[in-house]
Amino acid sequence: MAPLLTSIDELPTAILSDIFSRVSGESLLPYRCVCKHCREAIDDSYFSNPIHCSKERAVLFHEYDEEEIHLLKIHREAAAQMIKIGKFPVPRGYAIQGSCNGLLFFRHRTDVKNNGELLINPLTKKFLRLPRAPDLSPDVSVYGLGFDRSANTYKMVQINANGFDYKTRTCMLGARVYDFDKRSWRTCKGPPLPDSAGPSRNFVFASGALNWFLKSYSLSDGPLARAMLSFNLTKEEFSLIPIPDVFFECDDFNLGTRMHELGGSLALVHRLGNKDIDLWVLQDSTRREWTRKYSMRLPPAVKNNYYTVVGADKRDELILRCDGDMYLYDVNEDRFTKCWTGARGCYAHFRYEPLSLVPLERLGDAARL
Repeated sequence: MAPLLTSIDELPTAILSDIFSRVSGESLLPYRCVCKHCREAIDDSYFSNPIHCSKERAVLFHEYDEEEIHLLKIHREAAAQMIKIGKFPVPRGYAIQGSCNGLLFFRHRTDVKNNGELLINPLTKKFLRLPRAPDLSPDVSVYGLGFDRSANTYKMVQINANGFDYKTRTCMLGARVYDFDKRSWRTCKGPPLPDSAGPSRNFVFASGALNWFLKSYSLSDGPLARAMLSFNLTKEEFSLIPIPDVFFECDDFNLGTRMHELGGSLALVHRLGNKDIDLWVLQDSTRREWTRKYSMRLPPAVKNNYYTVVGADKRDELILRCDGDMYLYDVNEDRFTKCWTGARGCYAHFRYEPLSLVPLERLGDAARL
């Protein structure tokens, strides 16, 4: 007969990690204080551990003139209402540019030269000052942060334009890749971009790649170029992903187009007027094939506002916002439920992010907010 376990310290880490993976992210924080063995299991260096890629998500709500971001969670037992589960301070002058596995990437809005980029875990309220490539100018740089599962490490990309070829009418991107495991930069060749086109500052991490819209200054294409820039973190290669032609048939020059991560895949939201939304998903990232997953015909928006997609709460159920209100929309049942109200319209910003316990100390010298 096998001897009975008399202490939690005798429990194998793999079993303890499996137990903790069934606990919500915010509930795990107190368990880190129980004992050293629990803390080591929760802070496991393998970032692909299910604890760190929690299925639980929260809505991050921020009003631009406030210095705090609130974490809201859908409470289904209370008629799908949002409840506050926490908040964290926003460093003055900073704005979110993107995220990866629940880690938020912040960049200063105005004084980029004197204020470095930050990585923040909203659940643990820890932040990390990020390094910069020594040979690229931060004033004209665009960044992205993602996780390379093949190497089990986080990587950051810094890119900027380093020259223009007048013969081909293309702009070449200079790029550097930072490996958080090796704590070093590598040079990476970027693709040639069309004349007068460059990557936007906001990025989306999906399907193992970083993605940016390309802004075009040609009125024939509108604010967005007809392709987006993508960077494969495993191959460390750039490529261009064509955007479906239907996005360029509207008269609003794609002003209603947004990029999202939806169930791990890259998604594009195409707004048609103030109440109709199409959602496209990149089903095959290798063949660059887009599929129209949803076509939503929503109730008329009030006060001449329009609906935007915040994220997907679960399969076929989307979180939408209109002005200062938030809604749950069941695509299959065409059911529309208000779950949050009270935000100040154009001042409010919403994101739908996973709750993560990734220890920033593994990536650098982290500190508390």
